[in-house]
Amino acid sequence: MAFIDKAVTRWNEERQRKKGLLEWMKSGKVKFGTWSPGAGSVDTTPADIERYTRKIAELDALIARHPEGK
Repeated sequence: MAFIDKAVTRWNEERQRKKGLLEWMKSGKVKFGTWSPGAGSVDTTPADIERYTRKIAELDALIARHPEGK
């Protein structure tokens, strides 16, 4: 059980970190991007918002499957 407790704690911490970044991205306080030699700076924020939303849902599912670790 100790492993599950530690894993759930880690998943919760990761979820909170990703949720905070997601809120910043949605508010426009932070943007993510990449540099492309042909196009210059490319804003990847919309794709990152989708990715972070998906990852948070995955973490929620993991956490929900292990309520004993809460």
